Amino acid sequence: MINDPALLIATVLWIFFIPRALILFYRFIKNNKRFIEKDLSRIPNDPKIIFQITTRSATKTSVVKRGINSIVDSCNKIKYFKYEIFVVTEDYNDTNTLDSSLCNVICVSKKFNPNAIKKGRALQYAVEFRRKKCQNSPDYWIFHMDDESYVVQQTVLSLLKFIREKRGVAAEGPIFYPLKFEVANRITALAESPRSFGCFECVTHMNNPPPIHMHGSNLLVRSDIEDTIGWEFGPILAEDQRFGYEIFKRYGKHSMGWHGGIVLEQPPLNLKDHFMQRRRWVIGNLQNIESFSKFFKLRLIYKCLSFFLSFISGIISISLAFYINVPKISNIFSYVSFDWTYNIGFDFSVWFDRISNILNSSSDIFKPLTNVQVFDSSLGLILLFTSMIWFLSYQIGLFLNIRYAKISFVKRVFLHLQTLLLTPLIGLVESFPAFYSVIEYYFSKYVRKNNLKYLEFYVVKK
Repeated sequence: MINDPALLIATVLWIFFIPRALILFYRFIKNNKRFIEKDLSRIPNDPKIIFQITTRSATKTSVVKRGINSIVDSCNKIKYFKYEIFVVTEDYNDTNTLDSSLCNVICVSKKFNPNAIKKGRALQYAVEFRRKKCQNSPDYWIFHMDDESYVVQQTVLSLLKFIREKRGVAAEGPIFYPLKFEVANRITALAESPRSFGCFECVTHMNNPPPIHMHGSNLLVRSDIEDTIGWEFGPILAEDQRFGYEIFKRYGKHSMGWHGGIVLEQPPLNLKDHFMQRRRWVIGNLQNIESFSKFFKLRLIYKCLSFFLSFISGIISISLAFYINVPKISNIFSYVSFDWTYNIGFDFSVWFDRISNILNSSSDIFKPLTNVQVFDSSLGLILLFTSMIWFLSYQIGLFLNIRYAKISFVKRVFLHLQTLLLTPLIGLVESFPAFYSVIEYYFSKYVRKNNLKYLEFYVVKK
């Protein structure tokens, strides 16, 4: 029987995350071999691919040129030339900025007013632009990239293989975050680790749609399919998730797949960008819930609730850890005797004797927990398992992210140790935006009855 209210709440929250931990671990094991496409060879099937980079401004975001160059270099190295590069932008200055780059600059007209906002508006403009150029047929494929997206030879070969094998009309691949890793705030850089680990789950979602989450970048879709679905989903912030669901609804469960081509991107460079990015995702998910089927809606509610409760669970767990262990540690130092006449004096024999006694009686340190019989039971082992998966997600995700970064071996080891020590803090930083955004969304919806505030545009620094 658990008598401590805080421990009871923490235990309930830990139990709530057990299904999530089991699913993540199972999908990590199951999808590990096909996560990154490896069986690649250059077969000249050569479909037409349009690499589309959607940005607010290439003039203000210099990394767009880096992405363009990565496409050109990768395609040249494998001798693939039946491609085009479109940069869809809202900045008319980009025409001059990208004049020397091998790309077509498509400036979204200020008069264009579809049933979409922000990125969705730009994506819809590109759809209609291709329609006018008769590039909306099954002969064309669109590969979506963000401002900072960077492709390699493996990416292009994976796309060609997926198209050649006709495994679907839309597909995704893993995204890692090594670019500007050491420039970014250390906490926000390490906080990207669970995202890369979460991509193991995306493999299952894409092969067994509808996907509960879908990236807007590293997305390959046949042009006629995108033309039919479009991006006019109203004033929502997670248009990519809605797009994936609409493909499934119209074309069925065999319409989507996993191409396994990697895309390299960068973490948010500061804490504010990290917060605003996560906030947009969570609010976008909450906006989409009403548009989904009952079963899919339940899955999405569980996902959002998990994000929301993660912060509460983290706060309670860290507080309990301090409550249980700090008195034991301070007990050591309580044997310091103070003599205000002769300053501070230590009775070393007593002090070290107490330390030795505590070390030899380690069970006393955890007495507050063992008294409630949590960790003595099979439930305790399951809770320990969920914690291990949580720590593992950070370590594996970090490994994947810095695998493609130019970082020394010693620095890599240091980053893994740093992540291990900082995981509780990083977890709070990662989960707080979801906690805040859920409250903000429903407060705005039911109290203020005004949705405009969270639709304001925030540009993340690149």
